[in-house]
Amino acid sequence: MSLKWRIAIILGLVAASIWALFPRTVVERVKRNGEFVYDTVRRVPLKLGLDLQGGMHLALTVDESKGPVPDKSKAIDNALKVVRNRIDEFGVSEPLVQKAGNDRIIVELPGIDDPRRAQDVVQKSAFLEFQITDKTQALEKSLPRIDAALKDAKVTVAAATPTATKDTTAAGLQSLFTADTSKKTDSTKKDSTAATGTVGGPGVFSKLVQQSDMPGEYYVAQTDVGLVTQYLAMPQVAAALPPGKVIRWSSDTLSIRNRVYRPFYVLDAKPIITGEYLTDAKPNTSPTEGNIVEFTMNNEGARRFRTETARHVKDFMAIVLDQRVMGRPPVIQSAIGARGQITMGGKDLQAAQDLALVLRAGSLPVPLKVEDLTQIGASLGQDSIHKGITAGIIAIGLVVLVMLGYYRFSGALAVAALALYILYTLAALAGFSAVLTCRASPDSSYRSASRSTPTC
Repeated sequence: MSLKWRIAIILGLVAASIWALFPRTVVERVKRNGEFVYDTVRRVPLKLGLDLQGGMHLALTVDESKGPVPDKSKAIDNALKVVRNRIDEFGVSEPLVQKAGNDRIIVELPGIDDPRRAQDVVQKSAFLEFQITDKTQALEKSLPRIDAALKDAKVTVAAATPTATKDTTAAGLQSLFTADTSKKTDSTKKDSTAATGTVGGPGVFSKLVQQSDMPGEYYVAQTDVGLVTQYLAMPQVAAALPPGKVIRWSSDTLSIRNRVYRPFYVLDAKPIITGEYLTDAKPNTSPTEGNIVEFTMNNEGARRFRTETARHVKDFMAIVLDQRVMGRPPVIQSAIGARGQITMGGKDLQAAQDLALVLRAGSLPVPLKVEDLTQIGASLGQDSIHKGITAGIIAIGLVVLVMLGYYRFSGALAVAALALYILYTLAALAGFSAVLTCRASPDSSYRSASRSTPTC
């Protein structure tokens, strides 16, 4: 190859490398006025690791508050795959997700300064269930037993927080659902009215509960939610609850006549289908329902979903995520196939994006809790950068002086070749979205690195 072509190739590679390293505009999640928003920023394509730009360090362990886990090591191995999938979808540059010992997972997220969001994404179980709301008035039939159980446990009515009068509250609740009520038959209206009369009674538990006109839907004043939750956790009350049914709180609240209520739902204990068949989930915005998450099931899930929903046409179906009902249960108008949606109930688009993320990544096999959370600043990185630049300038200066002083023209060519090598290497790293980091040997964890002399 002639010298002219060699020079042309070198100049072409130099131009391409400069273009690869030239600062460009990208869309990133940044903090503006104390809030996290997506905005355009201009930066060099090379990214910085946890120790150079700061971020978060989380240590996760198995949460045994709801029961012992027999094989923690195996549970951590299974959970590790799900956590890694979620972090990959999270879009963090050079995250670290690894097992530590037999019972911990270490997660390092460079550039993340929103600890609440990171914890929610990593910890959320994301167990999705579709359950039919009770239409047999099972709770109303069990209320005398529940009140009696609390009375035997020496829980008095005085412990309850005063609520609005029965008639006023019932009227307020009924006014919200006029459209749904109009679709029911006269006999259904009569049953609903009678049921409303049985709730809000003199008992310790029934005094706190009001029924809406939807089958299986009940309301508790927000101030009484903690008390009702405490009652439902008592063994005596659990034994008095209707068999084959479960109670699940709503993830949303609503306001009626300047008072805040939280719904809970009595559901069939056996779900018609779970989220194990889910293959995709995407956030979206609906003009009528706000932010939603649209999901898709595989062929087997679509077949089962279609069969089960065909059996429950005109029933109400609750979408339950981690034992919380997402939005108000919709009516099944006809058989549903592979596609559906989850209404976010007034939550922002970021919440819809995070929910879609954890649904795509799958549910955790065991619950996890954050044992240690550390927000890491870039102080180590600044020190490393300063020392690295100083050492680099001294080293390069010495190499250039030796090469030029001893080898003359050949040394100048070698120095030029070394400069081109550095330029090409940085350009290639930028092209592969590589991350610059300083790590200490032999331990790659941040805490060990922070106590050692960093080497880049």
